[in-house]
Amino acid sequence: MQYGYQCEDCETSVWPVTTRAELVWLKDRLHVAREVAKHSQTGLDTWIAEGMAFLNDHHGHSVIVVSRRS
Repeated sequence: MQYGYQCEDCETSVWPVTTRAELVWLKDRLHVAREVAKHSQTGLDTWIAEGMAFLNDHHGHSVIVVSRRS
């Protein structure tokens, strides 16, 4: 099973390689991840960077966590 974000307004989605729980955590705590990114010299995990980019691009839209069979 694969999990990702889907923007209900734009009907686009992204499928970072991570768990559903981590995607929910990032969506609920995006402000925390942004602060960590500002102070991180080694960078963030790929799934966090990919998820943050999607959430930033769809700020103000209805974004949900979705699943699909891989």
